[in-house]
Formats: sequence, C-alpha cells, structure tokens
Amino acid sequence: MTVYGFGEVLLRYTPPNYKQLKDTDALRVNVGGAELNALVTLAQFGHGTEMLTVLPHHALGQLALQQMYQSRVGTSLIHQVDGRMGTYYMEESFGFRSGKVIYDREHSSFAEVGHVVINDVPIKKGDYVVLTGITLAINETIREQIVEILKGLKSQGAYIVFDINFRANLWSKAVAVPIIQSILPLVDVLFFGKKDATHLLETNTESDDIKTCAETLQRQYHIPLMASSNRDIEQSTLQGIALSEQGYLESEAYQYAVLNRIGAGDAFMAGVLHGLINQWQLKETIDFATKCSVLQHTTNEDALAVDESDVFKLASHFGELKR
Repeated sequence: MTVYGFGEVLLRYTPPNYKQLKDTDALRVNVGGAELNALVTLAQFGHGTEMLTVLPHHALGQLALQQMYQSRVGTSLIHQVDGRMGTYYMEESFGFRSGKVIYDREHSSFAEVGHVVINDVPIKKGDYVVLTGITLAINETIREQIVEILKGLKSQGAYIVFDINFRANLWSKAVAVPIIQSILPLVDVLFFGKKDATHLLETNTESDDIKTCAETLQRQYHIPLMASSNRDIEQSTLQGIALSEQGYLESEAYQYAVLNRIGAGDAFMAGVLHGLINQWQLKETIDFATKCSVLQHTTNEDALAVDESDVFKLASHFGELKR
C-alpha cells in the first residue's frame, strides 16, 4: 500500500522572531506544501509514500529533494524540468497582530507542467491519492482534467483523499466552486472546515453547527468519510470530528499552544490516514489525528515529523517533562 501526494512543493520564507517582512533583514527557509506535509508525517509512521510533483533543475529544487530524502518520502516519480520554484512569504502572527501570506508561485515548474506527473501512476488497489484545493487553484490544465483523472484512479482501486483547503489569494470562489462540486462525488475521504459549507459551497448557514454541515455535505455528495479539526479560540482547544456510515463522533477537546500554525491540518489528515490504513476504530483514529494537529502547533517545521509513540504520549499539561 502506498500513499501518493499530488501537488506543488513550496519554499516558505519567514522572518525570524515574529518580525514583519518590511522590517526583516533575514528569512528562514522551509520546504513544504499541503500534500507533502501529510506524506512526511505518514513516512515517519512507517508508510510507503510517493510525491507526485515537478521541481526545477537547480539548487532550490535540489534543496526540496534533499528534504524529502531525509524525511523518507518517495521521490521516484518526481519530474525535473527547467523553471522556477513556487514560493510564499509569511509573517507570523503575534498577539492581536494577524499573520500574512504573500504567494509567489505563478508560472512555477509545477504550475506549468504539473499535470504530466499524474499520468501513468502505478496505482494498486488499496492505495491512497491525496490532493487539495490548493493544487487545483494553481493549474488550469489540472482543473480541466481532474474529473477524468480521478475517475481513472478510482477505476484502478485507489481511495481519493481531498482537502478543500480554499485559498482566496490563489483563486476566486467563482472558479473554485464548480470544480470542487464536480469532484466531491468521487471523494472517499473529505477534509473540510465549517466555512467550506457556509461560505464557499453555501450548503449551510452560519447558524448550523459542524455536525449539521457535515451531514448536509455527505447527504448531497455521498462522501463515505468526512473529517474536520476545529479550534475553539476562546478555550484554546482543538477537537476532531468525523462522519461516516457509523455515524457522527467527536474526539476529546485538547488544549493547544501556538508556536506555528502551518501544517496543522496536514498533520490531522496524516493522522486520519494512519488510523484508516491500520484499520483502527474511527474514534481512536480521530483522537490520534487531533493529537497530531496539536503537536504540529508546537514545531517550527511545515510537517509533523515524530514517531507514533510521541503522539500517544502527548503531554496532558503544558511544559511537562518526560523522564
């Protein structure tokens, strides 16, 4: 069994010490991307992974490859061409100051020819294919072909995993909604947020809770499994939810502290897939995935790179020291 991630690998440039971009004289570089982040975590948990992407033939592309080698993510299907690396610049939030992201990924190698890597993938029955709305946002050719691509993958026995992950800075709601609506009936595992139902797809109103939103989406698009990680900002807690044919369930609500918000949803996704692959009970799976998301908030990296045992041993109190 292999988990394939189809998407762009990005470089994130971040000023140190919570500086604003206009004030910084240095930038920290991280390698990431939603699909890659999930694969990094799954590789740490011992699963076979393969990244489906395009990288440029120069030192920045090599930097990304080196990070994947170190993380044990499969790279045998990656294409390398002339071109540029997709990047973004991030100001980290602090106190009441909101964070900010500036994307610079137009005409990147993946945006230009990313569609080539999804053809002739050696899918076996039971494999998982992960993609997100971020991937659909940046490549028009992929958007035009995605329904046929996913139908072909499903015909080979793959499970389709999709995170809506709408980014208004990358594409408009008018473009995004028809594409997302066209692929939802093909999805086996959907990751979503409440605003995806209330503001993007408009299947629900703001007065509906997350359970109602999940039930509406599942009923309309017949999605076998839906999952979401939800923050209570006032209580500083994270809670995972899932809806399947077994019904609706919630994890315990875990307190969290924020060192870094990048990749928390990707860690949650990886936790869910880890549980599904291991055929855990869904309650155990969602609880584990929520712990993954909590832990990712404590790192400076884009992806959660820990052992399974580290997740199970999540501290019950801030600053706890394991001896």
